[in-house]
Amino acid sequence: MPGAPRNDLVRFWRDPALSGVEARSSTYTHNAFRKHTHTAWIIAAIERGNTHFPLGDQPPQAAGSGDLVVIPAQTPHACNPDPGCAFSYRLVALSPDWLCAATRTARLPRFSTPVLRDEEIFDSWRRLHAAFVEDAPIGKKRSLLAACLVRLVERHAEAPVPTTATSPLPRDVHSPAVTRALRLLEETTERFLPLDELARAAGLSRCRFARVFRAEMGLPPHVYQMQRSIERAKSLLAAGTPISRVAAESGFADQSHFSRRFREFTGATPGQYAGR
Repeated sequence: MPGAPRNDLVRFWRDPALSGVEARSSTYTHNAFRKHTHTAWIIAAIERGNTHFPLGDQPPQAAGSGDLVVIPAQTPHACNPDPGCAFSYRLVALSPDWLCAATRTARLPRFSTPVLRDEEIFDSWRRLHAAFVEDAPIGKKRSLLAACLVRLVERHAEAPVPTTATSPLPRDVHSPAVTRALRLLEETTERFLPLDELARAAGLSRCRFARVFRAEMGLPPHVYQMQRSIERAKSLLAAGTPISRVAAESGFADQSHFSRRFREFTGATPGQYAGR
């Protein structure tokens, strides 16, 4: 299990005028992530090094310097550096609404491969990232973002697929058992629910529920719960909430436990994410 990012550089940029958009730069020389998901789509430009990473139920993916990596929301992955190399990337995280807008439909795009080799589009996403780093005017960021998305979809997307607001198929369509467990999780944010309680809500045995949940959600129930808590913590940190309060409001017993889990899922400390 990875611990603190043995890092080098991890930085984040956000503009309050662009809801659902976040830029990030990272450099790692050792594993920094466990398998995790995002509520956002990830568009990452790899600038140095190589990675072989798991992505959903697909075979391991290979990507390296000059590649653009597209990871749909709610898709389990872990992009760690290959052994012995430094791995640097710039990424832009986008709420699914931005991708739907790029298709001019209520549907998300679908890409035949998550790893794209397209120098022009690679450079355009790097320019968008630079606009966040340089705190460019909002108009410039908006125009760059729109151009990046349209170009990406027009050149590389296949026919769009029906979707909910937050996740691509098939993980937006759940069995009744998993739906009942998810509803209980939505109603309970102040604590972590044990497997027995979730299984009872689903109407399944512990073992059966664990298998069904992992098959549909891509993560075991306890990891999925932790991921939800980390996403809530990210929202609170981005809003300026003190780290000690974030830990408590995200369901963690203490700040040390929170910081350790936050690093495992994000590859950054809570302070780095908050920009403090």
